[in-house]
Amino acid sequence: MRALALTLENIAGHSSTENKVQAAAAYLASQDSAKIAIAARFLAGTPLPPGTAATKVGRSTLVDIIAAFGGAERNALLRRATARGDLGTAVAELLEPLPRVSDGSRLPILEVAETLARLGHVGRDRRTQLLQEMFRQATPIEAKYLTKLLLGSLRTGMQASRVEEALALALDAPVATIRRAHMLLGDIGAAAERTALNDLDAITLRAHRPVRMMLAHPAESAAQVCELLPGGAIAEDKYDGIRAQWHRDDDTVRVYSRALEDFTHFFPEIRNVPCDLHGEWILDGEVVAWVNGQAMSFATLQRRLGRKQVPLTLLLDAPVIFMAFDVLRANSEDLIDVPLQRRKQALKALPTDGPVRRAPWSELDDEVAIGEFFDSALIAGNEGAVFKDPLSEYHPGSRGRSWVKLKRPMGTVDVVVTGAELGRGKRAGMLSDLIFAVLDCDELVDAGRAYSGLTDAEIAELTAHFKENTVRTTGSVRRVHPDVVLEIAFDDVRPSDRHPAGFALRFPRIVRWRRDLQVNEISSTADLAELHALARSPTVGAG
Repeated sequence: MRALALTLENIAGHSSTENKVQAAAAYLASQDSAKIAIAARFLAGTPLPPGTAATKVGRSTLVDIIAAFGGAERNALLRRATARGDLGTAVAELLEPLPRVSDGSRLPILEVAETLARLGHVGRDRRTQLLQEMFRQATPIEAKYLTKLLLGSLRTGMQASRVEEALALALDAPVATIRRAHMLLGDIGAAAERTALNDLDAITLRAHRPVRMMLAHPAESAAQVCELLPGGAIAEDKYDGIRAQWHRDDDTVRVYSRALEDFTHFFPEIRNVPCDLHGEWILDGEVVAWVNGQAMSFATLQRRLGRKQVPLTLLLDAPVIFMAFDVLRANSEDLIDVPLQRRKQALKALPTDGPVRRAPWSELDDEVAIGEFFDSALIAGNEGAVFKDPLSEYHPGSRGRSWVKLKRPMGTVDVVVTGAELGRGKRAGMLSDLIFAVLDCDELVDAGRAYSGLTDAEIAELTAHFKENTVRTTGSVRRVHPDVVLEIAFDDVRPSDRHPAGFALRFPRIVRWRRDLQVNEISSTADLAELHALARSPTVGAG
């Protein structure tokens, strides 16, 4: 673990991307095939492989554990973290003068990975014990980066794409081949291991091994859609649901979220298999609340989330369907490299009704038709429409311009909570008044406050979470670790000097808690600028 920590410290100290990649490559080249998967994940800031239970370790828990055996007051450690701008650095400084239990040889990287994987499967007391044992063995530099890994805040500039480049350099393999392996496997660690074993040629998709979902590029108008897709478009409604992958083999059906988590138990009715499907299938689509032949709002669907088991009454009150608009694997054959129009033909094996069905689509080739399709989607109560190049291949995790989306103007933005205050009235004692931020390059900048839109149960859950993950307290405001993403609706966006983001949202309100999004997927100041310009331009439709 010490060699990894020193490498991360070296990478963080470089401003040059080339130097970062070379430092990472030197470390990866020293790892055997048993360790390289873990090393690659850790370098990318992802301590666990996809599908592993979350560690359930928050900032507050780490502060309590480290302050206790470091002989420091809890608040003193928090003040030090605030002054340094980083808890990991504060932890290293606290432990530096203490007698060392280990020189690092007793904290092998394989054991660290095994411990991290166990944390999400044990109770709170055992989790605390495992963390205490690990940190007691850690040298200060190891403790620094263990802390940063657990909090998801490595901040070395080594995102997954840079780790792909480092692997190519370390193992003398084509970076394009490694990127494709990562794309198909959905795990940078698995891609690293297969590269080390020279086993990249036979990688295919596999049921129950979810991959990142292809995303659509936002457009401002029907005219812009035509500019981006001059050869015509396949048009689909954009439903107000949850993006998901439906995986089926001969025995099992599972449904995976955009974050690649298995959330089948929320939607038991879409485990049904259309009778004409055989072999392995991977469908891309949307889980939609569906009542009396009509797509309902996300609020109806949201009632199912966050439960260990969905009660029968809710299954009846908020039934769902899976609306498939793409297929990545059909009859055990990979289709991501074939044109969309062929994938659409494969989708015709699905019925047009039932719990798992194919989404309707149209083929359009002019601005008027695209504008009319978008207007019809809005009239039907959908979020908007998506227009796709009929010849486009499927690129997992990519937001290229072969898929283009038009959404209702001035609809919503995705933000992350950076602060919270106690509410009033019936929410007195609850952290219900939330400060939210957007991205400005790689930094988070506050963009406003929101007070309404979440249920009492969600507020109670978030209050407990924010208390566990408070970074510092200034007056009545708790500054919290930024890991809760919300979708915010508003009436207008205007330039403003009041907020660091440079814009103010008029009448912001919370639409939903976006458990399916990561912080790096939220909206940016550039998005706010575009929305401001869009609000003052003609309608996005054809005319």
